[in-house]
Amino acid sequence: MTNVKPVVVALPLDHQTDELLATALDLGQRLKCPFVVVHALGKRRLESEPSLTNRIAKAKQTLGLRLQPLWKAGLDVREEVAVGAPAELTINTALRIGAQLIITGRGRPATIRRWLVGSAVEAIVYRAVVPVWVVRGERVVRRPVLCPINLSSPSKLGLASAVRMARLFEVPLRVMTVLSDNSSNEGRSVEEARRELDEMLAQHELNGIDVAVDVLTGSPAERILDAADDAGMLVIGSRGFNPLVPTSLDPVTTRALRHSQCGILSVREVDVDLEAGEAEVARLADACRVTWQLIEDNRAAEALPLIEPAAQRAPYNATIQEAYAIVLEKVGREVEARAHHELSRMIRARIDRS
Repeated sequence: MTNVKPVVVALPLDHQTDELLATALDLGQRLKCPFVVVHALGKRRLESEPSLTNRIAKAKQTLGLRLQPLWKAGLDVREEVAVGAPAELTINTALRIGAQLIITGRGRPATIRRWLVGSAVEAIVYRAVVPVWVVRGERVVRRPVLCPINLSSPSKLGLASAVRMARLFEVPLRVMTVLSDNSSNEGRSVEEARRELDEMLAQHELNGIDVAVDVLTGSPAERILDAADDAGMLVIGSRGFNPLVPTSLDPVTTRALRHSQCGILSVREVDVDLEAGEAEVARLADACRVTWQLIEDNRAAEALPLIEPAAQRAPYNATIQEAYAIVLEKVGREVEARAHHELSRMIRARIDRS
């Protein structure tokens, strides 16, 4: 099985490095694909250009030593080192090179701080337009691939990825759904749910794959996490992201990222709403661009009808909030301006922490 599209590896130089590189090595030998290994350096205030150049050179040297096993195995691996937030660098690289997959790591359970402010990994999972493999536990997939399916969801794309990974790593596939007591089950019985799962599986080529189907009852998140204890990979398919709202994930994905002991492959449905989302982003970008131009021309009052609705539609965009704050200042609404300046600073601080 080959796929020539590259895989991006978001690589920290810490306790997760060996785990991630072992995963990349195993995957590369199976897929025969190129890799781009991305390492982000933190920003330093008032850092000189020579100091930055020296830091990048040292990081590349260290990275090169760690990549030797992959090169010796004959894999096509290229490294990129840059200053910036890990999530931003990873996502932008994947978009630029047309990656098929992002590999990242999160080897330790969430801390209280991460529960409150999120993490770079959650930001990557939320915003990436390609599948994201969060490596945890085993360095290679030796145990079953687990694919939970919400029968009420319009998206079943996780199953296709689960079938592919089970075949790729030559492990069993376990497909499950959990019937809870709420209305999302649409009154399905266990027999009806099993029949729907069997119909979905019949649409995939399963020759040579050991497949098991389970229908359980209870809390979906809890039952899925319990089942994941015996899995080598948990494949979760979910709806697409909206770049204009906070980086929130569905409850099952969030709990899996923070508490699951096995690796997670998150597959987000981005095609359904992508065209509408891109149009909305374009409209907001135009409003922001025109606003800045009017500010430079001392015509802030004319910009207010443009930027005010944009700020309402994109409350978590730092640039738009900053432009709105400046316009408010110039039209004499100082109290509101201070609030939006502070909101812009908070958004940027959160991005930097990621």
